[in-house]
Amino acid sequence: MKKLVFLALAAAVSGGCELFATDFRLSGTVDVAPRLRDRLPKENVMLFIVAENAGGVPIAVHRIVNPEFPAAFRLGPSDLLIPTVRRREPLKVHAEMNTHGDVGTPKPGDLEGDAKGELFPGMGGIRVVLDLQR
Repeated sequence: MKKLVFLALAAAVSGGCELFATDFRLSGTVDVAPRLRDRLPKENVMLFIVAENAGGVPIAVHRIVNPEFPAAFRLGPSDLLIPTVRRREPLKVHAEMNTHGDVGTPKPGDLEGDAKGELFPGMGGIRVVLDLQR
């Protein structure tokens, strides 16, 4: 029995365990496209960084109040909406900025942008540009 427990722990430590939550992280910066900079609201602004799985389901959300650009972000375990994430699960990172405080319900004037490329839990250096205005 002890040998079985040891083997299970060894597999988890060596990466055999696919699920994790306590060490979930994504980090990067959000910036605004130059053509939209003069349209930025000055106060009462919410910037939401949303990580979604391949099916488009949000798995983590981080909020920054009155951001200064470029705005650095770090998504961690406290930002998870679900208790576990697969280590090799491809993700999409999306940012939304607005003055109404709702995420996922864009209104006229809201800014949005997506990170480019294939992303996975644990990645850093992610760059999102707010380049779409509703």
